[in-house]
Amino acid sequence: MSLDIRIRHSTNQDLQDMVILMDQLGYPTTYAEMQERYKHIEADANYTTLVAEIRGRVVGLIGMQTSYLYEKNGRHCRIMVLVIHEHYRSRGIGRQLLQAAEHWAAEQQVDSISLNSSNSAAREAAHAFYKEMGYTAGSTGFSKRSQQLQHI
Repeated sequence: MSLDIRIRHSTNQDLQDMVILMDQLGYPTTYAEMQERYKHIEADANYTTLVAEIRGRVVGLIGMQTSYLYEKNGRHCRIMVLVIHEHYRSRGIGRQLLQAAEHWAAEQQVDSISLNSSNSAAREAAHAFYKEMGYTAGSTGFSKRSQQLQHI
């Protein structure tokens, strides 16, 4: 069965589907939370969000941020999120979204593109996909919640 997939920029009307996708990625999110996050993301010219739509429903999401790096020259693009609805995985939608993101990044004249993915066994298929798409494994990430930050 051939899917008629449309890749486009996201809008506020996509928020409910985006909530479902974030939940499936392992980040439980309420509509109000997504609305607040998206308000800031949409207003920031350094961010772009693309969605994959099938028959009026968003079934995939990729979000990118451009920035400059301290360790090398040029602009950089970081893929902040990439998720496909669980009922539509392994059908080429992730490939189309990643290619669209790379095309967008090239238009922004970035010099490099990267993404992070957790080391969990649940993401092994995603890691194989990234390698297939030409990405190489890199560094390990660390994070800290704001409540743990030392205030001066």
